[in-house]
Amino acid sequence: MYTYMLTAALTLGLLGCKKETTLPTTPIVGLGGDTWVKRPLDFWIDKNYVDPYNIEVKYKWDPYELNYAKNLVPVLESQVEPVMTAVRDIYIKPYEQVAGNNFIKKYSPKLFQLAGSAEYNENGTVVLGQAEGGRKIVLMVINQFNKANVAEVQRMLHTIHHEFAHILHQIHAYPVEWKGLNPDKITAAWFNTTDEEANTQGLVTAYAKASPDEDFVETVAVLLVNGQTYFDAIVNNPYVPQASKKILRQKESIVVDFYQKEYNIDFRKLQEVTKQAILNSTK
Repeated sequence: MYTYMLTAALTLGLLGCKKETTLPTTPIVGLGGDTWVKRPLDFWIDKNYVDPYNIEVKYKWDPYELNYAKNLVPVLESQVEPVMTAVRDIYIKPYEQVAGNNFIKKYSPKLFQLAGSAEYNENGTVVLGQAEGGRKIVLMVINQFNKANVAEVQRMLHTIHHEFAHILHQIHAYPVEWKGLNPDKITAAWFNTTDEEANTQGLVTAYAKASPDEDFVETVAVLLVNGQTYFDAIVNNPYVPQASKKILRQKESIVVDFYQKEYNIDFRKLQEVTKQAILNSTK
């Protein structure tokens, strides 16, 4: 009886729901319907990224490449070339000059995904960029970029060098001794600490407290983008205890040795070239 009743219900359901529909003939965007006619900006990207480095730059809106759970703003096309010119001149070219032409081709992620705004988290933190498995770097807050603003250029390049350093230490691990320098300062609640407080604890930024990996890449980014003078000012700050000064210098030494030993890169030379690139780019 049970089987019969179910069969009868299904039969009635099919009869009652019969409907003539016509499948859409217009392709669905994202499923084969998103074809684009190349414009000057696309040819510029081909010339400066795709052809020399096999790096894709995606600026058109694609929710599948971004965090769909967040409210993000699409990129202003007028911002793409200035941003990616700065990325080329301050990130790619210095590495080429110091590490050789093949370094970026070998190690750089093959996709830059651009977003107009930042991601805002419930705990009050802001995401300015992300790296994903060595495959891509997401750059955010593109719509606010102004190459004449040195602080803004440094912010964006800090994000790139931070994320690229993640890729480098994932390929070759930094020395395990790093994790033993001040493990008691690592905390998931890093956002409750200011940069100045973090400095007194032997870390270059508050975000460096998030994990040993974040500590490592933040130290790399500060040394490269903010520069040696900035780093020395942190260490020499009279409010930083002597023990923390020693830790900061140990971390600096580990970074320099890591780049030389694992990638045959003169980190001091890379610092100088990056510094000059920032000055040239913001003129």
